[in-house]
Amino acid sequence: MKELLASIFSSQLPAPGAREGLPYWLFYSLLCIILLLVTFIFLRDKDLRQRLNSFLFTAKRKLIKLRLQALIKKEQQKKKELLKELGRKSWKEGIQVEKTSRARKALDKLEEKMNRAQKSLEEAQSNISTLRDKLNETNQELTEQIKGQKADKKTHIKKLAESKEREKIIGKELKQKEKEIEDAGKSLKSSEKEIKEIENNQSLSDDEKRMRTEDIRKKIEHLERTKEETQQEIPSLREDISESTKERKVLQGIVDDYSKKIKKIEDEEKEQGREYQREIKEWEKNKERAGEEIREFEGQKAPLFESLGKVMNEMRIDHNDFAIYYSQIDRVKKRTDELEERIQKL
Repeated sequence: MKELLASIFSSQLPAPGAREGLPYWLFYSLLCIILLLVTFIFLRDKDLRQRLNSFLFTAKRKLIKLRLQALIKKEQQKKKELLKELGRKSWKEGIQVEKTSRARKALDKLEEKMNRAQKSLEEAQSNISTLRDKLNETNQELTEQIKGQKADKKTHIKKLAESKEREKIIGKELKQKEKEIEDAGKSLKSSEKEIKEIENNQSLSDDEKRMRTEDIRKKIEHLERTKEETQQEIPSLREDISESTKERKVLQGIVDDYSKKIKKIEDEEKEQGREYQREIKEWEKNKERAGEEIREFEGQKAPLFESLGKVMNEMRIDHNDFAIYYSQIDRVKKRTDELEERIQKL
């Protein structure tokens, strides 16, 4: 305890360098003294105590009254619902009472309207369900068509790629053969020039000229033979590349046709989807409108059921199904009377 008091007073000490003023402990002591004086005055002043008690009692009484009024309101609402149920039951049972003829006729008309609205609601629900099923079925069918077209397109795209690659290879080979022919032609010209140079060379003997010339002529013969063989291959390669080009164009046309078919099916899918959604939306409006009408008719029937219930409760017609309602209504009335009596006594 001493340590606690020491820590409290030590915490109240001013910081070093701060201006000295009234100590905290003295301030709290004075405050306690003031509170004690106020309490003493309050205890001695009987009139003040009575006014305070009166104020607190009045506030308490108002709170109790508000709570009781809320309970009464709740019981009244319960009675109202019981009267509605009693009226609904009597109407379904076909209880004919003179005082209720007008209400019954109004209820009969509302019931006819509700039946028509209910049929509209059920028709709308049925059509919405049917349209959604058709939409799903159509989408599934068109999706399968698109899937098949894309598979066929993929096959032809692969063939097209192979055709392009083959055309590319043949083209390279053709260029290579043309280059070989060109190189052979240059080599032939160079060899012929070399022969002339040998023949005009005065420093060489006739035997040397003959030997060198024969070697070059053999080379020329080989070049000419090679050039001729290569030239014979050119037409075949050109024909191959022409056929490959035709095949590529045909395949490209087929691929383009598949693309057009796929786009056409996709557009058809979107258009049919929009049509179905538009029709579904119209039926949903009809459904919502029918639902609003049913709720409106139910709202109009509620006071009529309550009116029937009041008459049945007043007349207390002997009916096995009504006895439980009479009992519940009586309990609610008794409870309401008790609450009202408690309010009167406040």
